[in-house]
Amino acid sequence: MVYVTVMQSPRYQQMTLEDLMDDNFNETEYVNYMITNTRTYAVERLNEKKLERYDFVGMIAMLRDFNKAHAPLFSIDRKSLYESFKIPKQSGGLRPIDAPKPVLMEALRQLKFILETRFMALYHTTAFAYIRGRCTIDALKKHQQRESRWFVKLDFSNFFGSTTLEFVMSQLSMIFPFSEVMKNEEGKEQLTRAMSLCFLNGGLPQGTPISPLLTNLIMIPIDHQISNTLRDFDKQQFVYTRYADDIMISCKYDFKYQEVFKMVVDTVAGFKAPYKLNPNKTRYGSNAGSNWNLGLMLNKENKITIGHRKKKQFKAMVHNFIRDYRNGINWEKSDVQVLNGLICYYKMVEKDYIEHILSSYSKQFNVGVRTVIKDRLKCAS
Repeated sequence: MVYVTVMQSPRYQQMTLEDLMDDNFNETEYVNYMITNTRTYAVERLNEKKLERYDFVGMIAMLRDFNKAHAPLFSIDRKSLYESFKIPKQSGGLRPIDAPKPVLMEALRQLKFILETRFMALYHTTAFAYIRGRCTIDALKKHQQRESRWFVKLDFSNFFGSTTLEFVMSQLSMIFPFSEVMKNEEGKEQLTRAMSLCFLNGGLPQGTPISPLLTNLIMIPIDHQISNTLRDFDKQQFVYTRYADDIMISCKYDFKYQEVFKMVVDTVAGFKAPYKLNPNKTRYGSNAGSNWNLGLMLNKENKITIGHRKKKQFKAMVHNFIRDYRNGINWEKSDVQVLNGLICYYKMVEKDYIEHILSSYSKQFNVGVRTVIKDRLKCAS
């Protein structure tokens, strides 16, 4: 089975598999689209005549040149090429981050560019993390649009760290055009060598520019099979979305979530994936309760909200910021950036409420909140 993923954009007519294989297909236009949705086809074999228009030899040559240009990196102790530290997790605890040093960072950025442009690396349409033009809100909207009322949330344990080079290569052998490149002995060797540069301690490190791309790419077959199975599973229709290691499956009606859990486990095992679902993080319930998903709530009125507690915290934050400003107390640039980021993000969820808060405090203190934020960021830069 070969998985071919093509893109769909609201600005263009939906692209089909035949469009991709058409002789008039423009590869430059393909990579310059504003990508939003994709469509994946699982086929037994590809049309040999259509494949002739693809420069697989050129793809292999590009990998060879990349490996040659960065040859010294392969012989250096990999740990010495990273800066390791921890950052707080939203759910509590600390998240380990391994950030590449400049020389490795540049190489990984180059490889990411090669995969995105020459190899047209994409993602399944049910994936929402680390994708331009997509965010947590978009993932939740998929469930909102279907008026889902019952939800099961699943979580992979150590998603990035569990991803091995062997599994990546196994998945790429089924994903076009990597599948064709790997049919060539040198192509497989060069691709494997290039991919090996992305790993640390046997897994994908969090903190590199290429790890998110690779996980979305290799999950295409798994996302595709789970999504297709759930279209009519146990005589019900479900909605499936994945945000990195967070899976959300929903339905209009109450369902046997244990059977859904088992189906996901069996599907992952069928691809011999090194991933395990964390049973301690599995949650099932309806939108009549505290239906939190990806930091947002889809309530019983089928509305997406940031929640009462976050509204209260945001309101206090804006009040303190503008009050301190009027009293001659300037916040640190990083704190102002956090506030500005919250305003931008929350406006995407509840625009009217956020605009109301900003307008209210602007009138109360007789100074524009957004104007002050803009000035403070300019002065601090």
